[in-house]
Amino acid sequence: MENFTNRLLALELDEVLDICRDAGIDVEVRYTRPPKGDPAGRERVVRFILLNPQKGELTVTREVVGKDV
Repeated sequence: MENFTNRLLALELDEVLDICRDAGIDVEVRYTRPPKGDPAGRERVVRFILLNPQKGELTVTREVVGKDV
């Protein structure tokens, strides 16, 4: 399952939701953001936790437009 988790990280939220649905995993989405600034870019998955074989939790944040990491 670690490989499944790793392939979800940094993908856009819509793509991850499709992957999880196809794998039979129902997900809850939680949002986070940096303490400063107002990110307005694409929603990206930064964490995935498998709670049980059919349920997972995604943590999502928005990209900061124009900022390279």
